[in-house]
Order: sequence, then C-alpha cells, then structure tokens
Amino acid sequence: MAERTAHTARPLGDPRAWRETLVRMGHGPELLTLAETFAGIPTGLDRQDREALALVALLVLLATQDGHTRLPLTGVGAEEIQARLVLFTGTEVPLADLLDRPTLSVAFGAPGEPVRPFVRAEAWLASARLHAAELRLAEAIRARTAASPAGGPKHPDLGDLLDAPVLLSGEQRQAVGQAIRAPFTLLTGGPGTGKTSIVVAILRAAMRLGFDPAEIALAAPTGKAAQRMGESIRGTLGRITSPSEEDRRLLDNLPEPQTLHRLLAFLPSRQTFRHHRNNPLPQRLVIVDESSMVGLELMDGLAGALDPQARLVLLGDAEQLPSVEAGAVFRDLVESLPEATLRLTHSYRMDAANPDGRSVLLAAQALRAGGAAALDAEGALATRPSIADIRGRGAEHADGDDASLRAFLRDYLEGEVLGQPGFREAADRIYHHDGRAWAAGDEAALEDLFRAHEHAKILCPLRETPGLRSVAGLNQRLHQLVGREAAGALDRDLAVYAGEPVMVTLNDYRRGLFNGDQGIVVKARQEDGIHQAVAFRTSSGFRLLPHRPLQPQLELAWALTVHKAQGSEFDRVILILPPADSPLLTREILYTALTRARTGATILGAREALEAGLGQTSRRFTGLGPEIRVGPSRSVPIR
Repeated sequence: MAERTAHTARPLGDPRAWRETLVRMGHGPELLTLAETFAGIPTGLDRQDREALALVALLVLLATQDGHTRLPLTGVGAEEIQARLVLFTGTEVPLADLLDRPTLSVAFGAPGEPVRPFVRAEAWLASARLHAAELRLAEAIRARTAASPAGGPKHPDLGDLLDAPVLLSGEQRQAVGQAIRAPFTLLTGGPGTGKTSIVVAILRAAMRLGFDPAEIALAAPTGKAAQRMGESIRGTLGRITSPSEEDRRLLDNLPEPQTLHRLLAFLPSRQTFRHHRNNPLPQRLVIVDESSMVGLELMDGLAGALDPQARLVLLGDAEQLPSVEAGAVFRDLVESLPEATLRLTHSYRMDAANPDGRSVLLAAQALRAGGAAALDAEGALATRPSIADIRGRGAEHADGDDASLRAFLRDYLEGEVLGQPGFREAADRIYHHDGRAWAAGDEAALEDLFRAHEHAKILCPLRETPGLRSVAGLNQRLHQLVGREAAGALDRDLAVYAGEPVMVTLNDYRRGLFNGDQGIVVKARQEDGIHQAVAFRTSSGFRLLPHRPLQPQLELAWALTVHKAQGSEFDRVILILPPADSPLLTREILYTALTRARTGATILGAREALEAGLGQTSRRFTGLGPEIRVGPSRSVPIR
C-alpha cells in the first residue's frame, strides 16, 4: 500500500527538476515561479492538484513565449505539447489527465462561459487574457470591414498624385484608391514593392480630401522602424518637382512617425494605454508600417483606440516572421480578409542595371517559396568554394569551420565597420553636449559612426549557444577583436569600447528607451571628467546618455537575432546559420534575414542547414483567423 501511495503522490515528477528542465530549454526559472504563483490562487486544492495546475499554466506560458495564443489539444501540434509535458514529468502522463481533474474545473471554462483563468475547447486551450484579446480584435475588425466606405476612390484633384514623384503601377494605384475610400486596408508586399510610394500618395490624397496633418498618425512597432518610415516618406515627398499648396503644407507639418506604444500613450505604472475605446485617438487616418511585427495585444489596443470613423491602413509583409509577442496578427488578417487585402508583387529593385540587388531579391523570393531550384538559378544565390571566396555582393553562400569563420569576422570588422569613412576618428573622438547644443563637428562624427553600423550587420537565428553560431558568441568574438584595435589609452578590460554598437533590452520609460533601441558607445566630456556614454539617434537628432546607469539593460549589438533586425535595412547582411536540426531555422527566418539586405546577402553555414530551413515553416497556433471568419458568437469582454 505504501508503495502505491508513493507512486500516486509523484506522477508529475519533481518540481525542483522542472526548474532545471526549463533552464535546459533556454527559458528562465521565473516562468515556473509565475506558474506556481498562479496555481496557489484557487482555494481547496491539495498539493498534487496545485502541481498539476502549475504544469498546465507552465505549458501555456511556454506556448505564449513561443508566439502561440492557443495550446493545441488535438491535431497538429498536440504531440509536441505532450512531448513537452513528458520532459517535465518524466512519465507518459496525458495532458487530458491534468485538465480533467474535477477539482481543477475552477480554472477552466468553455468559450462563452463566465471568465476563468483558462478557456478550454475540444481542440485547444488558451489563457483567458489572450482569448479575450482575440475576440475583441476580431469583433473590431469585423465592424470595421462591414462599415460603408469612408469616401469615394477618386477626387477631381487627385490625378497627378499617381504620376509624381514616381509613376505608380496599376496595383499601386489600386492600393491608393482602396486606402482613401475604405475604413480598413491591408497592404502586403516584399521589399522594393513600393509601399513608401503608396503611403506618400495616400497622404497627399488625404490632404486634398480635406484632412489636416494633425488628423493623420504614422506609426510602427519599433523606434527604428518608425525612424525609417519617416526618412523614406520625407525623401519621397522631397522629390516632388512641382508641389501643390497641400503638398507644401504636408511637408511642413508631416506627422512624425512614432511607435505604437507612444501613439497609444502607454502608461507604465498601470500597464495600459491612455487611449482606448472610451478615450479614442483623435486622428482620422492611421497608417502603420511593419505590421507583421505587431503582436496580438498591441493590435487589440490599437483597434480598440480607433475612432469608429477613422481609416486604418496596415502595411507589411505577411511572409516575414510574425511578431516576437504572441500571435500572427498581420498574417491572420491577410489570410482571413482577402476583400480588404492588396498584394503587391512587382519589385522595383529588380533592376537589370543593379545585378546585386536583383540577386538578393531573387534569392529571397526563392526562400519565400521554398524552392531550392529557384535558389540556385542563375542570378540568384551564388555558392562559393569557401568562406574566403565570399565577395560581399549579391546573394552568396559558403560553408566553413570555426577557424574560417573567425578569419571572416576579422575581415568583416575591418572592411565593413572600422574601415568605413570617418569611423576610427569618430570612435576616438570625445563628444560634448552642454544641454543645448553639440560641440562643433560632433553631430557629423556621430553620423559617421551610425552610418558605418547601419551599412552592414551580422544576423543569426540563435541568441545563446556556445561558439560562433549564436548572437552571444558572435558579439563576444567581435568585442574581443575590437579590444585589440582599441587605442592604447583605453583599458583593454572595458565591458564595451568606444564605437561599439549596443542594444536596449528592457523598456525604460523614464529615459524614453525601449527594448530593441540601438545606440553606439562613445567617450563624452562630463562635469567630473571623460566617461563612456551611449549615443542614440532620434527623429530630432542625437541624444547622449551616461553608460554606467544603462549598463544593466544593454547588450552588444554587433550581431542581432533575425527577430531584432525586423524593421531595419542594411546594404549588406551576413546570416550565420545554426545546425540543420535547429527548430528556429525556418523559411520565414531565412526570408526575413535576406530581405533586410539591399545589395549584399551572405549566408554562412552548411548547405543542409539552408535546405532544412527551406523545408520548415514557422507555425503559430492562433484563434484570430477563425474568430474573424466564423463571426460573432460570444460576448466579448470590454475593458
């Protein structure tokens, strides 16, 4: 009897071992702490019930971190979830055995029932929070697409907008026409398909239709993407040879693109937005770029904060990686709403006069389609005999061992960064900002630094693994190489050296810094001497912040994960492939990485890894698409 009692008391494994399993999976132990805290809330549960509930909560949290909004219980994905459960329990305990415990019914409710922590249907399990966000967003989108057109597609004064500063193609003209008349428009297209030209035409049309610039909002999910959006729009507007009065007023009062968090006025103390359905945004036209990067909860916040009469235009590339946060919102919307979607297919970078850019785009298109034959077609991906034979132009691939990769990194650092015009002088410079203005020459030198780091970038799917096949290993190696190049006056043991790129890893609302913001370390004159500082580029210029207080929330950014590179463009991208069996190696990762490059995309790694990525797609288990297609069937929590 005692032996049977011991067995029934421990079918779920040892909770102390769960923590070790989490760490081996690459997750922090804080996830388990959160799951155990949640399991401690219901009253009347014995120890084993609490452990069962903690395991369920942990599986949902892990799925959310992987980007899913639903945990599949049957069909595709269910076996993977069951296998993950076995990793923790050490035994073949069916997940249904945990979910069906009578005492845990307090935690699970069916769709449409009173709110409980989890929503359980026959085929899936979801957190009540994410399920409610999907219901709200689906309802908001249905209401918007069902609304009558906000205005006619043509206007007597709009004809010239389709011809200057660039002649718009038929599909671009159709996109402009839909966006200025419909309350909701989705524009999806790869790089070089003219999305900026469309946005400029939409803005000019809005001005002629009586919009005030203050009634227009331009936004993106990250500061970098917002900055690029503004630069592209201003550059295109500046090429208008004969601007009308409305064009001049638009250029003089162009709304500054901002992050969605800033647009919605995020309140960190309350973890909510100032703008919501009871305090909507004042703008009548909202245009969001890089929408594939927007997660479920942020898109839910945006949709809820729009005035019912406002137009919403979402631009992105549905073939790219979905957001880091849970959901695949843009992809789900494009697939579910063909009547609101315009697909841009013609690439304006596919110019025979620019064979390097053409090569990159041909390779990217082949990756998107999963076609190995197209990848190897003439003019697309060139295979080099070794890493030493890489030329740095067009799309090319080579394999090699760590020794050849280390040699490549030395050459890359010298040629693509340190050897860029003005870089060494700018990195060695001592900067000073007196609170009102920069010292003479400082801004030009900072521009040299940023231009060098924005010229080329190393990308990798993996964040942390031993060796040179991860962002952490690559950053450490390049940091060591820069240390050898540093001026003799510098301490060789510094955590960072002047001229090194860094990235913010945590939102810092007090300083106005956000996860993913990138800066460059410099030497700066301060009241008590010369110290390290970090320069950040903003829409209004550069800003300088002391390095020491920021150090805990910074990491080196010589190399970035492909996810973190979304919203950026570089002349040249170097993609370091992980082993072929890496679950992060997907077609979307490859496609997103290559589409960051303008004229040079270098892939380093085994050919079998490249082909493995071609055959593996990024899956997100979500409920937004079904909720939109099925239509309203349940009450939606209002917040």
